[in-house]
Amino acid sequence: MMLIIVLNQKARKMNKKKLFEKTVALYPVIMILVIFLSDCYKVFDDYSTVELDFFITKYKGCEIAPLAQYANGLLDDYEAVKNSLIYKDISNGPSEGMNSRIKMKHRRGGGRAGIELINAYNVLKMSDLAG
Repeated sequence: MMLIIVLNQKARKMNKKKLFEKTVALYPVIMILVIFLSDCYKVFDDYSTVELDFFITKYKGCEIAPLAQYANGLLDDYEAVKNSLIYKDISNGPSEGMNSRIKMKHRRGGGRAGIELINAYNVLKMSDLAG
């Protein structure tokens, strides 16, 4: 029984590989996208500014417009992207979290609630935390 399961898994892998090869033969752009994503992951997984430079150079003139647009966007924000790779331990997450909470309270009030309703929500939140 175990041998049948192992053979079935191998057959599925072979079928997936053949299916991928057929798909790439029909749509060659898929292989370009796979390579693009692999290069992109290499940059951000390795936190390498050298890889970033190589990535931008390779794709800024790409024949596929969205890929070229992405690379040119990285080039436009080059300093910010480079700093995010160099200083990976610094995050704006706490301030973004605070912005999200403020926006949620604003949306909940419909933008016209005033300070009284926002204060009431905060009092309810504090009572939930206490109790």
